[in-house]
Amino acid sequence: MRSTAAAVLERRMDEVLAAYEAVLHSTDSSLLREEHNTERYLAEARRILAHIISELHRGTYLPHGTDYLGADGALPGGPRAHPVESERAATALFDAVVVVLMDEPEDVRPAGAEAAVLFSLLHRQIVARHTARSVAHIGYLLERIRSAHNDERRRIARELHDEVAGHLGTALNSFELHEIYAQDRPDLARRKLEAARHTVRESLDSLREVMTGLRHRIDTASLHSALTHDLEGLGEHGAEVRVSVTGDESWLPAGAAEELLLIVREAQRNAVRHARAKLITVEVHVAPGEVRAAIEDDGIGFDPVVTAPRGHSGMLSMRERAELLGGSVTVESQPGCGTRILVFVPLKGDTSG
Repeated sequence: MRSTAAAVLERRMDEVLAAYEAVLHSTDSSLLREEHNTERYLAEARRILAHIISELHRGTYLPHGTDYLGADGALPGGPRAHPVESERAATALFDAVVVVLMDEPEDVRPAGAEAAVLFSLLHRQIVARHTARSVAHIGYLLERIRSAHNDERRRIARELHDEVAGHLGTALNSFELHEIYAQDRPDLARRKLEAARHTVRESLDSLREVMTGLRHRIDTASLHSALTHDLEGLGEHGAEVRVSVTGDESWLPAGAAEELLLIVREAQRNAVRHARAKLITVEVHVAPGEVRAAIEDDGIGFDPVVTAPRGHSGMLSMRERAELLGGSVTVESQPGCGTRILVFVPLKGDTSG
């Protein structure tokens, strides 16, 4: 027996897909910011509808938990996507099908058990792909975190080698020269000993700086203090940097505070090191339900669409840290017109302080 629901979906599939694409565009979904992504998600939606039509025609519905598996037992997730964006796409497709079906005349519209089967198939297909995309995205973020940890270890190793080990090597050489000159040239021996002591003190200072960078400074100081302290450690850079933090920092959960510090710190470091700016402003506002930050400079700027800026890996790290908190990082820049980085982080749960 021919399925009424399948016939309606076949006849009006293009309308469903057009409505689906229109909803995604209306919400400014990041899924459609690149042309090839639009084609991917529309093709995936078409495959979902084709699968449902096939099942409705056959009249043999696979049990829940097996109908969405591929031939190799893998989830057909397509391109990875942030779970929020993926859920938005899933809702858009479901709504598009409902709207088109409800537009059918009552005597043609699927009803009763057939409508229930249709929506059950649609729900299971959409949820399966949403789950697969979300799992792929989480795996990607975990890999980026692992890569960021490796990068941080290499940075620490470089600092220890360049600053601490180098100074200690110089100090050891001075101690050895002190022993050589101790009998015949006592004045020179004393100078070598004093030089060794001075170099050891420099090594200790360098080691303290490295250790300070490893501490969770947000636990012992305000966000403003942590950011200004980081600027002091960057040395002379020729730019005026203005840091402003408003709102009650007690609303920040400890984990979110640390991640926010790392995001904003990376942005201000990139501006100081690469923008060739005269003025850099860092503004952070903490509210009960969200944190917003803006890091702006009047430097050389770049085209974020076609050019990867210097510090590109740091930019990726900033975005991924924000995504892990459910937030976002937006870059606004043009060559010769400076750069503006906007950070948004939602605060979930109890923010009463």
